[in-house]
Amino acid sequence: MKPLFIKEFVPKQIFNILNSYSIIKYSNLKNIEPCSQSNSLITQYADPLMETLMDMSTGVIEQNVGKKLFPTYSFFRIYDKGSDLPIHVDRPSCEYTVALCLGCEPADKPYNIYVGEEDKSSAFEMFPNNALIFQGMENLHWREECHHDHFITVFLHYVDQEGKYSEHKYDKRDQLGLDKVK
Repeated sequence: MKPLFIKEFVPKQIFNILNSYSIIKYSNLKNIEPCSQSNSLITQYADPLMETLMDMSTGVIEQNVGKKLFPTYSFFRIYDKGSDLPIHVDRPSCEYTVALCLGCEPADKPYNIYVGEEDKSSAFEMFPNNALIFQGMENLHWREECHHDHFITVFLHYVDQEGKYSEHKYDKRDQLGLDKVK
């Protein structure tokens, strides 16, 4: 599957709620997990609002990939100046990944996500409310150094209900919104 770019992923009113929520979260740096993958400012596994967004977006993602999907987990991340996302592939709970920009400053400057091989990748310019659907386990992906004051992203992950990773439904949790299974 080639990566699919969606310019306006959620309705404007929903986007405004997600953006405002994210800015409030960005302003309150308490109870935030340190990021072991990158030097991002803020990361959070299974934020309740992001889990709700993922669950409610399942039908849209199914239509775009042509498969019945189980949501697995959401991962909220705020990049700031100097942070990046190293080149990697995702784990089995991330058969299908959606990268959604929830806002940035400056808002008129994109922050690219790269998908493909290091020497043959596609760059996708991400602005607020842009989404990219791709197969995170099969495609290398990364971000170079961030030059924004902040760039807010949520990753929504899914697996094929009839595929070999279906046991990763809810990331092997009993339900969405719970902490990671250790």
